[in-house]
Amino acid sequence: MEAGLEVECRADVYGPAARHPRIASATTREMEEALRWRQGGQQRAVYVGHPEIALHGVVELADNNPLVCANSFSLPSPAATLALLAVGPLAEAGILVEPPAMMVSVETDESEIAPFLEKVGWSDGILVAAEERDFGGAAAATVFCELKTPERLEDLDDLYEERYARSFFVRRDETSEWDAKLVIGRAHAVYRLYVTPDSPNSLLRIQIMADRDGKCGAAQVIHAMNVMCGFEESLGLESGLVR
Repeated sequence: MEAGLEVECRADVYGPAARHPRIASATTREMEEALRWRQGGQQRAVYVGHPEIALHGVVELADNNPLVCANSFSLPSPAATLALLAVGPLAEAGILVEPPAMMVSVETDESEIAPFLEKVGWSDGILVAAEERDFGGAAAATVFCELKTPERLEDLDDLYEERYARSFFVRRDETSEWDAKLVIGRAHAVYRLYVTPDSPNSLLRIQIMADRDGKCGAAQVIHAMNVMCGFEESLGLESGLVR
């Protein structure tokens, strides 16, 4: 069996890195990367918020083949993660009509989000209203999208199901009380969809939230590392987050 990885990481990633079953040692450093390690003689790293790195985005909307071979990958910031997960399937399908409008509970601006949306095919930006609010460790957003009305409204469901139905880290929940308890201490994001149909365009409202140490933080970094290393995607994160 391959020897465990020796990693260096920022302090915010140390907890899940130290508990990971394939990481032999984790050392904290003040550094630009969120996590870095050597594997096969190559220096590899996961960054956060660096769209200038050729391969960037969220794992769910990326092609795993180049990700497995990449030495560098950049994830979005917390707000950009929520925006990308909410809007990504629509952008990929080419059905957005106007720039989405996003209300988000963490500090951000358009410049932090737009480059990641460009990666999935939307280059006309996003309108952002950021108001820092305490959700007990969660980040939450509501995103409004005007889009071309599909032949069947169920086609919208299919776009999201195609990307997220088999994902451990992005889950749809249309029935529970919309509360931070759905994500606190967990590695996955939760979303729901509300459509107001019209012709030729309809309005889609997406609600989405995630733990700031989960899909909006350290758990997403570990997820990306797992994919890059060829490990099981949820390895080290199956039991949720331990603070």
